[in-house]
Amino acid sequence: MRHGPGPRVVLAAILLWAGVPVLAGPGSAGAGASPYEPAKSCGRCHDAIFKSWSESPHSRSAASPAYFEALRRTVETATDKDGARRACVWCHAPTTLITGDLELQQPISREGVTCDFCHTVVDVDMEKAEHPFVLEPGRVKRGPFEYSRITGHASAYSFLHRASPLLCASCHEFTNANGVVVLSTYSDWKEGPYPARGVPCQDCHMAPVPGSMVKGGGGKDALRVINLHRVVGGSAQSQLKRGLDLTIESVRRSGGSAEVSVVVANVAAGHPVPGGLATKSLILSAGAEMPDGRVEHRQERVYRRELKDAGGRVLGTVSDLFLRAASVGRDNRIRPKESRRERFGVPVPQGARAVVVRLEYRDSSDPRGEPRTTLITEARHNLSTP
Repeated sequence: MRHGPGPRVVLAAILLWAGVPVLAGPGSAGAGASPYEPAKSCGRCHDAIFKSWSESPHSRSAASPAYFEALRRTVETATDKDGARRACVWCHAPTTLITGDLELQQPISREGVTCDFCHTVVDVDMEKAEHPFVLEPGRVKRGPFEYSRITGHASAYSFLHRASPLLCASCHEFTNANGVVVLSTYSDWKEGPYPARGVPCQDCHMAPVPGSMVKGGGGKDALRVINLHRVVGGSAQSQLKRGLDLTIESVRRSGGSAEVSVVVANVAAGHPVPGGLATKSLILSAGAEMPDGRVEHRQERVYRRELKDAGGRVLGTVSDLFLRAASVGRDNRIRPKESRRERFGVPVPQGARAVVVRLEYRDSSDPRGEPRTTLITEARHNLSTP
């Protein structure tokens, strides 16, 4: 399991270009030129993959205003400011592990989780104290296909890229300086049913889609499928709709109220929902819909993983989660393949036309504004029927 940043290690770039695998360590801000190719260079041949990656959260991981604001607040409030910056930047702009460009001055740094970084990862060891990557930038690019013929660079088959969740775990599992697992997506997946079934992260978040690996590819490289590099995350409505199911089991009216039984199930997500940071919540609500469309007497059940500070207070900002989390509080998220039955007593005003049950996703990660709420799905029971 990955822990917080350790001591600085000066990297010798000449070893990397000579083809010597290196367990990468940090440099200093503004360190030398990058050995990584920009994503546009990859896109000259891998055009479909490049277009898909360009639309992904990975391509924006080091460029979004929300990230910059969260980074600023985290560094500003941290005791170890250099360590806090490294911990944030290394995953959002992992080329900085080699370049040391922690101030994100180089264009390659601002590409975020860019093509050449991922495809030159040799191995991942989650027990390494600083970070788990073994990196070898250079002409050899590693990927999930055997016997591929690429003219622009050397290629090597990599099981890590084909079906290993460790490639994702390297950034989606993080333990802070207090020993609290702030990001637990990988360990959550390991505790579920999918490892035994051989279903890794890539099957859901980089699903195979029709396409060719290279532009105008023919022969053995005219592959029928490629992995979707849009890397659709767990906050995406499409993923939430696919992973969750909502059913009104029964509605029993008595006088001016209704007893509503609802079942919400995690049918396809490989980890508890919501995943990711503890700024994410799943909201189940029930209420009475009036003729004008308003929902009155709305009641909620909130599913989330709480992290607390040393005083037992529940934390709600990204910077606090990474810097101040000292313990895990309540965790009532919906586990893989779990069904949760909830009951609501909903007042039904005169003229109400339906009982409406909604499943929503609430994200409070952006420090610049109000939480963003997305409707996942809705179920209705018409009250006009006897």
